[in-house]
Amino acid sequence: MTSLESPLFVHHDILQTTLPLSPLFDVAFIPPAALPQPPEPLPPLPDVQDLEDEVDPATTGLHPMALSNANPMSLGPENPHVMQFLELWEWQSHADSQLRASGPVPSFPQIRKLARECPRRVEYKELKGDAYDFQGINWSGLGVTRKMARCRRMATFHNYVNRSHSDSWRNAASDRLLRPVENYVRYQSMDIRRDVRLLHFQLRNILGVASRTRVFYPSFTSIKEHDPTTGRDKTAMRFDHQGAAHISTLTASDDILIAGGFYGTYHYRYLDSTGDLEAHEGQLTTHNSGITNHVQLHPSRHSSTPLAAFASNDFGFRVVDLSTNKITSEVMYDFAMNCSALSPDMRLRVIVGDHQNVLITDAETGEILQDLDGHRDFGFACDWAPDGWTVATGNQDKSVRIWDARKWKNSKGESTSIATVRTEMAGARSLRFSPLGSGKRILVAAEEADFVNLIDAQTFNTRQTVDIFGELGGVAFANGGHDLIALSCDLSRGGVMRLERCDAGAEDTFSYAQRKYQEPSGWWRTPGYDWMQSPEQVVAAPTSQMTLTQKRRQAAMLENWTF
Repeated sequence: MTSLESPLFVHHDILQTTLPLSPLFDVAFIPPAALPQPPEPLPPLPDVQDLEDEVDPATTGLHPMALSNANPMSLGPENPHVMQFLELWEWQSHADSQLRASGPVPSFPQIRKLARECPRRVEYKELKGDAYDFQGINWSGLGVTRKMARCRRMATFHNYVNRSHSDSWRNAASDRLLRPVENYVRYQSMDIRRDVRLLHFQLRNILGVASRTRVFYPSFTSIKEHDPTTGRDKTAMRFDHQGAAHISTLTASDDILIAGGFYGTYHYRYLDSTGDLEAHEGQLTTHNSGITNHVQLHPSRHSSTPLAAFASNDFGFRVVDLSTNKITSEVMYDFAMNCSALSPDMRLRVIVGDHQNVLITDAETGEILQDLDGHRDFGFACDWAPDGWTVATGNQDKSVRIWDARKWKNSKGESTSIATVRTEMAGARSLRFSPLGSGKRILVAAEEADFVNLIDAQTFNTRQTVDIFGELGGVAFANGGHDLIALSCDLSRGGVMRLERCDAGAEDTFSYAQRKYQEPSGWWRTPGYDWMQSPEQVVAAPTSQMTLTQKRRQAAMLENWTF
């Protein structure tokens, strides 16, 4: 992760004297008289919800990195939020004749109207195509179509990279843009929330999901708890000073909520605790660049003791025993760690960070067992599938690589990924495999902004794409994998989006016949609809949440089963 030393977010890995200006178009070739005057500022967004008590916007600020601008000295926003995107589109059309000739542009009066009329909740039954989309945007009223807005957004979006041109599509590369022909999830609702606080343009794991009714995200002086089924909110964790409220990563399990901060600190609380919302806290490091980049909750391999694995920007990887609130292990690597995932048997760990290579380590000692190359830029997302051998890594080169633990490298000692999937608009910042027992195995890849890709995790040949407008703060499964939660951090139309699996049981929920998978396949492909080949194996797994009788009933209700 880019090194940050203070709340001013000075980038020490960039020579400040050489920072280029990055206006959205080059004004040097436009006569001064031809330059349009900037339109009057948009009116303040309506209060779709009350901000927290005693919050002073002047001291807390709205998203110090809200524009996802990797260059703090740049004068022009590179990735504006929805309202800025629309305003800039309209404004640029005055100076760009080619843009005007290419089609209609949004009407500025209608943009002002859109800013005033912000819904609190958008449900499936309210959707009306271009007249009312997932975020309650009336594209028809703006004078454009959603498809036109998507094309404009794709053309102007900047994917941040640490290695120049690493995200370029190369003919020699194996990256494949998959066909969006699947239908794994359907939209249920989106609760618009303007208090989602995204503090770093590269770190996008700030969503915690304990259940389908308990979703957590960082706000201004606290962590909020949200119920996607009802749209209700409450405070889950309160901080006593602004420094503690600078959350860089967050996650939740069934009974624990934990967050890491910008100053090497962490806070956690047990969700079944009563009384006040004060949390346990600890210090991982006092290093100037000790930002907590990622945290994963998991039990000990030898007991049920809850552990938290922290990847930090000071090159350290630490494990904390939450029952005693003490650091039990600390391993220093050669670069900053940005994300980690534990194997189902808890023996191995995959780690990605400020390096192109992927590390496979011993989960207890931290010893590097495999050093895998193939990516072209820094990594920020990874996950380990329930089958025990499928691993996914996502880097800023706009690729998601799939690895098989049974064959990390070929006979020549060369790293061998079994598939390389190209993302749509930006690098994948959050990866999640579907849980065991949830039906068709899929991999969810949330990009830096806008796109959530749901990939067939058996063939890696097809996908479903769900797109909204705005920076994404992470994705997570809930309700045994039947719900998918996505967090949007957009200043004006961000919030919590709930998607529902619509293919669970659609194909032989109980019978794992292989009739659809008889095409030639690679050595690594395994039969079975779920992560295991038979329902008996699924329900016998320690993490299974269903019995064999429940699976039979589910199959029977769908009238698509055999015995």
